[in-house]
Amino acid sequence: MFERMEAPSTPGRAKVLVLSGSIGHGHMQTAQAIKETAERWYGTEADVHVVDYMEQVSPHLHSVGTYCFVQWVKLFPSMYGYLFNMTRKDRKLAQLLKGVRFTSLRPLIKLVEQMKPTVIVSTFPAASAAVSKLKERGMIDCPAVTVITDHTDHSFWLHPYTDLYLAGSEDAKTQLIEQGVPQSRIQVTGIPVRPAFYESYSKTELRKKYGLDSSKLTVLLMGGGCGLMDPSMLDVIEQAGWAQDMQFIIICGSNDKLRSQLERWAESSPLHVRIEGYVKPVHEYMAMSDLMITKSGGVTTSEAVVQQLPLLVYKPLPGQEQDNIRYLLRSGVACCAEDAEELVAQLSIFSRHPETLQWMRERAQEEAPRSPFHAMDAIVNAQRYSLSRRHTMDQWLNETIV
Repeated sequence: MFERMEAPSTPGRAKVLVLSGSIGHGHMQTAQAIKETAERWYGTEADVHVVDYMEQVSPHLHSVGTYCFVQWVKLFPSMYGYLFNMTRKDRKLAQLLKGVRFTSLRPLIKLVEQMKPTVIVSTFPAASAAVSKLKERGMIDCPAVTVITDHTDHSFWLHPYTDLYLAGSEDAKTQLIEQGVPQSRIQVTGIPVRPAFYESYSKTELRKKYGLDSSKLTVLLMGGGCGLMDPSMLDVIEQAGWAQDMQFIIICGSNDKLRSQLERWAESSPLHVRIEGYVKPVHEYMAMSDLMITKSGGVTTSEAVVQQLPLLVYKPLPGQEQDNIRYLLRSGVACCAEDAEELVAQLSIFSRHPETLQWMRERAQEEAPRSPFHAMDAIVNAQRYSLSRRHTMDQWLNETIV
């Protein structure tokens, strides 16, 4: 699948600098997807270099910042959601926060001078802000592309000197236009995912490889890269007699404490359970599953949609996860459970009516991006968006900033 393609119509070899951030694994996953796509399908036409923006500009604080952010969202989700919604539109509070520089721009200037990229891509809001600021000061003259990693329109992604926005869906594009972004500066490419997710796999062979029963309905549980999962829901599932006819794969990510806890639980559970920590071939786990229970992160759910894997989203967090679940529900590729009892009720329906899963797979097939290299093609050809940037962006500034 997608083994060959025509060379992109670039004016020359594209040297792409991708700035990402390790606060939330989705940003880095998207950056890696761009890099792997270029390596696999673009050959010498594109050279992609990925940099963790936060590590670049603040090497001593980025790990602390990541930990604090995850704990804040985990412990105070309502507060996070409130701030998210208060700053969604590019108004006074959002502009005030966006104007605060927590890091120096000098490391980024040095990096750009060393690399001399022909295009800069940001998959992380703070990186988009920094690149826009450098373009405003005339210190960067190459195109600036922002890849939005959720189906959202939040102001933190939006900056006046960004030349092109890559949106995950038509829903997201509509929201960006409502925020004042010119339609000509938006391309709907889908959220980039790694090439491996576009391949076809045999469920039977993969289940054999991992020692699973090829005949059982297989449910994959993922709590995100940081393992943000509520273990109490497993106790409720365990009480359902029909659940013993299923098999469960639980991926805990980097949360070693959760993994140890679940391994002890699985030893005495009547359920058929496989516990994993961080796994690299996530595409194989998705491919051999019939349903995935997860959070509604933009990247993970996009990977599932590409794999045509139905989704059961559990307790979506306030903020971008709420934006994502609205899109997923409208698309028919997911259902949602706000608590453990509702989750068990949804699982019961799937166990009795497996044809519902087939319908969701068909909806995912319709919704999935047709081309795995659509985003990369937009990136390497971004120069045409930069040529008329100044007039369009000046007009945008006059229309949107009050």
